[in-house]
Formats: sequence, C-alpha cells, structure tokens
Amino acid sequence: MLNNLDIDLLRTFVAIADLGGFAKAGRHLHKTQSAISLQMKRLEGQSGSKLFRKAGRRQLLTEPGELLLNYARRILSLNDEAAAALKPIPLQGQIRFGVTQDFADRGLAAVLARFADRHPGVRLDVRVNPSCELKQQIAKGKLDLAVAFQERGDRGDSLGKLQLSWIVPEAFIEPDDQPLKLVLFEPPCVFRDRVINALEKASMSWRIVYTSPSLPGLLAAVDAGLGITARLSNRHRAPVAGLPKLQPVELAVYRNPQATPAPLDALEGITRAHIQNNLEELV
Repeated sequence: MLNNLDIDLLRTFVAIADLGGFAKAGRHLHKTQSAISLQMKRLEGQSGSKLFRKAGRRQLLTEPGELLLNYARRILSLNDEAAAALKPIPLQGQIRFGVTQDFADRGLAAVLARFADRHPGVRLDVRVNPSCELKQQIAKGKLDLAVAFQERGDRGDSLGKLQLSWIVPEAFIEPDDQPLKLVLFEPPCVFRDRVINALEKASMSWRIVYTSPSLPGLLAAVDAGLGITARLSNRHRAPVAGLPKLQPVELAVYRNPQATPAPLDALEGITRAHIQNNLEELV
C-alpha cells in the first residue's frame, strides 16, 4: 500500500533544504525548532526513509533525502499551480454605469453595495441622467451599462413593467373649464408621452406650464402647486379620481458591446437580479 506524502510536511522539508537548517526554516515558517523536527520525523515515517544525517551540528540530506527533494519541488510546484488556477481571479477595471433618477432613489444603493462587496477591485463611475441621455451615451460608447426606461423601437433588454400614477398637489381640485396644468420632463420622455396620450385619449384639455430635466425639480414644482405630473405608483400620493389611467412604463438594461465583458457581466447580473427580485418594491 502506497503512503500519501503530506504537502505541509514537504513544504517544510524544502524550506530546510533551501534555508540550510531546521532553525532557519523554523524562523521562516514561524514554527519552533522542535515542531520542525517533529514534522520531519512524520515525513520520514510517511516516506519510509531516513532523510537527514548529522554532520556535527548540521543536518544534511541523505541519499533518499536528496531524491525526495527533487520530487518535493515538483509536487509543490504542481500543487501551487493547481491552487492558483482554481482560485478566481479578482475582477479589475472600471465601469461607467448610468441610471435613471427613479432607480437611483429606489434600488441603486443595494446594487452598489453588493457589487462593491463582491468585486472591490472594480471602480464604478455612476451617472444619474434622464433615460434619453443614458441611451444616447450608450450608443456613443460613453457608458458601459445603463438602466433606463424603454420606448418603442429601443433595443434594451426588458426588466419588467412598472405602473404609473398621477402626482398632484395636496390641495388639487380638477378644473371644470380650464386645461389641466402639467409639470413634465423635457422631451423626449416616456413619462411625458404617457401623460399626454392618456389625456388625449380621454379628450381632456391640458397645457404644459413647467418643464425640468431633473426629478427633484419636477416634484418641487408639483409641491409648489404649479401643476400635476405622473411618476411610478405609490411614490408620493394616492391616485386622483377623475384623471385617466396611465399606461405602464418598461424598465430595461442597455449595454455597450465594446465594454470589457467580465466586470460588466458581474454588474449586469447583480443589477438584473435585484430589479427582477424587487420589481414590486420599485413602485
């Protein structure tokens, strides 16, 4: 029956040969000289050969010891090579990640925390912009990955549909003989299209009184009583009776095909999983 040679014992054995003695090997491996001696006795038992001979105060290799040293180096080399090949290579690089304000408020923190925990070597450059700008930046190669709202004809990969609801001032009263005052994003905007299409379909008159490129600016105008708008459901206030139902919007992921695939795959996977597992919480 063949004996198995312990890797740790072989590593100590090679250290003794390379450093020139038990004491030096012990200091290098942070072990006592008696622990080193005990390991070598165990290795001699496993190999069935005497590996050292005394020459004064020195310990020299015997002929079987010289033979084992050659094999030990090869065994350790193969062991270390296999361990390195099986160990995942930490991801490196930089990702330019764009998200809409809605997703920045609702899910971005969780995605960033999970990604940074798993891949600390990757630098993230995050930009929060309207969907139309994010998609343009993807097309121009200025972003690597984006989460944006999808419009007809876009080539994003759908992550799910989200319902919209009307957002109105606290003292809102639907006017009987006046157009509805609208507070909207600048075009192009899928939310803007949903609002106008719903009002046109319901034959309701309207006029735009305020536009803004930012969500905080939009909501500030509503709070100030300038007009009404529409955002994702359950975000601010309950739907208002008398206003038409709004069609849902579709959230999608957009990817730059020229970007470095490994880090991008990791971020996209975490982003997809978070959105699809928490779709109901995003509204």
